Amino acid sequence: MMKLGQKIEILRMYFVEGKAKKEIARKLNISKNTVKSYINDFLNSKRELINSGVSKYELIENMVDKPKYKSANRHPRVMTDEVKEIIRIFLKDNEVKRNTGKAKMCMTAQDMYEALIEKGFSLSYTSVAQYVQKYKENEYTFEAFIKQVYDYGDVCEFDWGEVKLTINGIDIKYRMAVFTMAKSNFRFACLYKNENSQSFVDAHIRFFEYIGGVPKCMVYDNMKVAVAKFVGRTEKEATEALKKLSVYYGFNYRFCNIRSGNEKGHVENSVDFVRRKAFAEMSSFDNEVLAFDRLAQRLEKYNNIKTKYLNNNSPTDLLNIEKSYLSKLMPTYTNCIDLTLRVDKLSTISYLQNRYSVPDYLVLKAVDVKVFIDKLEIFYNNNLVASHTRLYGNQEWSIDILHYTKTLSRKPGALLGSLAFEQMNSSLKEIYHNFFKEQPKSFIALLGIIGDYDITSVQNTIDILTQKSVEVNVENIKMILNRNNDYSNVTVPKSNLQEEIENNARRHLAMYDSVIGTSNVKGGVAV
Repeated sequence: MMKLGQKIEILRMYFVEGKAKKEIARKLNISKNTVKSYINDFLNSKRELINSGVSKYELIENMVDKPKYKSANRHPRVMTDEVKEIIRIFLKDNEVKRNTGKAKMCMTAQDMYEALIEKGFSLSYTSVAQYVQKYKENEYTFEAFIKQVYDYGDVCEFDWGEVKLTINGIDIKYRMAVFTMAKSNFRFACLYKNENSQSFVDAHIRFFEYIGGVPKCMVYDNMKVAVAKFVGRTEKEATEALKKLSVYYGFNYRFCNIRSGNEKGHVENSVDFVRRKAFAEMSSFDNEVLAFDRLAQRLEKYNNIKTKYLNNNSPTDLLNIEKSYLSKLMPTYTNCIDLTLRVDKLSTISYLQNRYSVPDYLVLKAVDVKVFIDKLEIFYNNNLVASHTRLYGNQEWSIDILHYTKTLSRKPGALLGSLAFEQMNSSLKEIYHNFFKEQPKSFIALLGIIGDYDITSVQNTIDILTQKSVEVNVENIKMILNRNNDYSNVTVPKSNLQEEIENNARRHLAMYDSVIGTSNVKGGVAV
């Protein structure tokens, strides 16, 4: 087939260099008749330009136009009428599937090509794809889009996206909430274990507090956490959670039409953009905190790149411009679920198929529970009795061994094989194995002391005893902790019982001296 460059070269070699037609044909390795044809066509066009006023542009086009070949009598060899009819059947079947809610079952051009090959036809994928495209162009009228103009602080778009990360060797699917300001294209995102109303609300709280204000209008698609139900063909009713947010923070909201992601095109692109920029290069982390930090750092980097120049030609952060147009930020919205649950015989409460321990004196009693996005707080008679990190798995347990001291004191043999022992603080496990492995009752008594004080105080006391080569037991630990409490009473006496307090202090200090071996004490107070 003759190439465009060869046509120009033929004319140049003949008219400019004066070469013979035969020589041109030999050098370009083409037929002499072809050379003759192009030279004659050019001469005829030139003659018409001179004699009959043909446009000079036609002559120029004659030089640079692609070679034309007579194809009127040609017939397709592979894209026969039979093949075309089969493809049209496939396409009409796709229309039926789209109209009956089975759009994801439609055949692609690749599927059609493979089906034709299985039927015994011999043709290329390109032939099928080109015919499918021409059919769509002839049969369908495509939608035109109208570019919108936004003002600062007016519109923000929201959407969810999926992110697959590896946390401590375990593959986990996260839901990523993404916000995009329509004017500045400023992006904000955060990760959640699931896509529910509480995550939806929490994402908005974090976003509004991060940008220091509230956009005038939020745009959503037809997600379940935002749309409660459809009223008619186009009208939608917002969920209770979205209505409350809207009233509290004072923003309007609107929903996109069904299957019209283009109506919030900023955030549609942002979901993919944020996912790639944050996790395409690194998707494996030792813990969740590192993954969350990675997302925040990458967002900060690419948001800072988004700058424009004002009239004074100084670079300005677009978010700072947006802030001056945002509505005033309200105090932090309370995002918790209030429940009343009953404690079971295992001294746990159950929430969404996960269990959380409470002190064992509350067995079979009703407790009040506040469920936050990241924790659970449990109250009895308005007193906080337990707090747990929220679990998002299925049939998971969060057990605090300090909740079972009363029960374990009666059943010390249950300690070692218990879930409470398995989930116990690593420092406590180390204390058990180092000093109380053969004394489970003493260890349970120590748990009671930790409940009265704290693990850090007990650990420091054990370190003192170990450094002085004194036996680590419950009595010695308790004595030193009590001695420290007595110090506070002795140094600043505030009652008529001063003498009695000092005598008690001296007695405890004497006991302490016998264990530790110190003697530099005067008047009941260490000096």
